[in-house]
Formats: sequence, C-alpha cells, structure tokens
Amino acid sequence: MIDVSPLNSSGTPATARKTGPQQLGQDDFLKLLVTQLKNQDPLKPTDNAEFVSQLTQFSQLEQTAKQSQLLQKSLDAQNASLQFTLLPMVGRRISIDQTLTQLEQGKDKASLTYALEKSAARVQITILDENRQVVRTLDSKGLEAGLNKVEWDGKNQKGVAMAAGVYEYVIAAVDRQGASVLAKGHAQLTVTGVRMEEGQAKLAVGALSVDPSDIEEVQ
Repeated sequence: MIDVSPLNSSGTPATARKTGPQQLGQDDFLKLLVTQLKNQDPLKPTDNAEFVSQLTQFSQLEQTAKQSQLLQKSLDAQNASLQFTLLPMVGRRISIDQTLTQLEQGKDKASLTYALEKSAARVQITILDENRQVVRTLDSKGLEAGLNKVEWDGKNQKGVAMAAGVYEYVIAAVDRQGASVLAKGHAQLTVTGVRMEEGQAKLAVGALSVDPSDIEEVQ
C-alpha cells in the first residue's frame, strides 16, 4: 500500500505538529484581558462586577506566582545552609542502626557490630556485596547478650581481597535450644562527603546516602 502524505506550498510533505495543553501565565492572562477590553461592544461594555472579578483573578495569579518563587528561594537557602552545616561531619565516624559495614580504602579489615537480645549459642554472619551475592560467612559461638563485634579480614570465601566500599550483612543467631535470637545491626561508618538528593542534604558514605536524622552517635 502506498503511503500518501499531504503536501505544503513548497511541494514537500507537510509534517503534523503535535500540540498539547499549555498553561497560561501572568502575561498571557493580562494580554487576554486587554484584548477583551479592546474588542468589547461599546454599546454593551463589560459588566463592572465581571471586570473586577477578572482583575481579582489576575491579582491572585500574580500573588501565587510570587509566593511560589519566595517559597522555592527559601527552600533552596535552607537546603544550602543544611548542606554547609553538615560539611564538618566529613571524616567523622557515625553510628546508625543498620546491618552495614565499611571496608575503607587502604585498610584490610572491617568491624561488624551487632546487639543480641539474649545469649546465643551460635551466630552466623553472611556478608553480601552490592548485588546481594554472598561474599563471606563468619561463625561465632557462645556470645553474650548485648553488643558484640566480629572482625572481617576484608576477603571473600576464596581468600581474595574485596574492594573498598559499604557491605551489607545478615545475622542468624540461635540459643542452645535452637530457637532464634533477635539480633540488631549497629553500623559504624566514616562519612566521605555531603550530597543533595531530591532536595534533601544527605551524608555520603561512599555510594551510600545517610539521612542525618538516622544518626545515633558521632565519634
């Protein structure tokens, strides 16, 4: 089947122009109002009440636009101020309640800290990479309730050194009867920078972003 397209005056196929809904701004509203006044019937001028109503709408539109601009400027200034306030945190150690550990550049080991609700006969910690693939499994026995720490040598199951970064870990703890023991991660991380995400200032720990409100302790 032959595709036939309409031709314009130059003899070339005409291209359809896509149009979509357009939003009227202050200038557009004012132009429409002036055009209406110019083209009104002198014998039937615009009703005063209607004219006042249109002017009121224009005034409200203008005020709303100004308030929106002022609000945005205020938010930008607030976020910039918060970002500046967080800069002294760079290089500091922070603690958050997450099952994360940080293998820092130039260091060959990392600490994994967690709290046990009660004593555990056996604790198994599985370290995962960013793709949630198993990197290493660490086993401990006879641990007391409260805060516990285990050192990871930064290597995988095959003894290969892993790259610096933040790693997640999963805790599985059981008591002498084989019942599960509640364990809660306690991450200690070094802040590497400050970044903005969706208009919010966040602390950067490598590729990880930490909300300042999640910090429990600063060292």
